[in-house]
Amino acid sequence: MYHSNIVKKEYIKHSLRSHRARIVVFMIGVTYFVAMTSSIDKAYSDSLNTGLYSSDSSPFGVPYKDWIAKWWDYNVGISAEEHPRDNFSPERCNLDQKQGDSVYYLPDNLGGEEERSCSVPAGKAILAPLISGSCWDDDTDPKLKTEAGLRECSREGQEFGVVSATLDGRQLQNLEQYRATSSLFNMTVAENNAFQSSPGTFPAIADGFFAFLEPLPPGEHTLVLEQSVLNPVQPEYNFASKTTYNLTVEP
Repeated sequence: MYHSNIVKKEYIKHSLRSHRARIVVFMIGVTYFVAMTSSIDKAYSDSLNTGLYSSDSSPFGVPYKDWIAKWWDYNVGISAEEHPRDNFSPERCNLDQKQGDSVYYLPDNLGGEEERSCSVPAGKAILAPLISGSCWDDDTDPKLKTEAGLRECSREGQEFGVVSATLDGRQLQNLEQYRATSSLFNMTVAENNAFQSSPGTFPAIADGFFAFLEPLPPGEHTLVLEQSVLNPVQPEYNFASKTTYNLTVEP
């Protein structure tokens, strides 16, 4: 299955919601502009954007690429009727945030402009998807039977993308250097999931660009994410979205 968001590859694609033999979610590619900032708990000092974890870091002792896998497991583990991506509410923003986990996951937005409010516990890093894809082998595509096939699938559809982001009005640089691909992992897909995919646990690989913020100081913060893709070769990947997150970091 592709979700970039299309059947085992879900690309956080803000406009494609269809389910073919892959799944599309966000797409990025040739051009990227992303910005973010934060403070506290530096697992690895980022030379490009202070307060943003670099893709070769290990926040809280876990490699960056494994956090991408964890975000995907969160994303496919919520039922369609409750998923904050399509049915957002401040309460649902806190849905399935594992107690004791060091990272707070933000849901994606599959199209259009939206403003969201979330309350984040103090001391938690924040993982926000920019452009990402994941593919898993649920016996729907023979190409996904190998690790190489899953890896190739997870990276599809990211060309011709433009991404920008600000945190508290500050823009961050060079998001193309924040791309990472996970190792092979087991992904657990929920019953009645948002991707109309068969439930179960399947081998998967995820890839993409994320804004991975170090824990923010208590108070109010604004994170703005914008994505668009204009692909002349594969127009089914095209989309545009803007999400404003009003984040309240609790003391």
